[in-house]
Amino acid sequence: MTRWIRRFSVPQQWAHWLYALFFSVLAVTGVVIAFSVPGFAVGEAGAATRVLHRFAAIGLIVSAVYYAVFGHKSAGRDMRFIFTWSRDDLKWLWSAATRFYWIGERGDLPEEGRYNAGQKLNYLAQLVGFAVLAVTGIVMWLGAGSGSADWFKVSVILHDLATFLVIGLFAVHFYLTTMHPLTKEAITGMVTGYVTEEYAREHHPAWLREVEADEARKTA
Repeated sequence: MTRWIRRFSVPQQWAHWLYALFFSVLAVTGVVIAFSVPGFAVGEAGAATRVLHRFAAIGLIVSAVYYAVFGHKSAGRDMRFIFTWSRDDLKWLWSAATRFYWIGERGDLPEEGRYNAGQKLNYLAQLVGFAVLAVTGIVMWLGAGSGSADWFKVSVILHDLATFLVIGLFAVHFYLTTMHPLTKEAITGMVTGYVTEEYAREHHPAWLREVEADEARKTA
């Protein structure tokens, strides 16, 4: 009989999918604006694209605030986790990039905790990217035609660089969690909130031991 283990809380699930929705809208509209896609970047269509981009930006901020308020316990735990790095994390990144994801050999791959080093890196990059995009986006939105032209130009450059970073990592994250044969079961955790014990033991054994130890304390 398959045993299912709670991996993500309901606030985490909602925040994730809201963030993914608004992020996708921002990415598409941002690319349209940046590359002046014919038919969508000028005239009335261009104005509508910019309004949609700004609406999605507000939605992205709201999703982050929602998580901070309603998922503060898991948010605080995750923040501590993603900012804590060790040599094993760096070793995991190297081993996963050169062997595990390509040929499926774990080899000397260190045991993963609640998040592996790749997930921590994506989480951290998205957090930093979000902050840069939010600040520069506000400058570009409210500062157009006023204030320092140099600050506006710097904001545009930083906004574009942060966009390429977060979209690139989002694409890798999407592939690994939905299509890669070794890790595509990960999406189940965010859809249902649960993963199988087998998946947890294979991909997050250190975290599974923590869960089992906590369950043992509660039943003692």
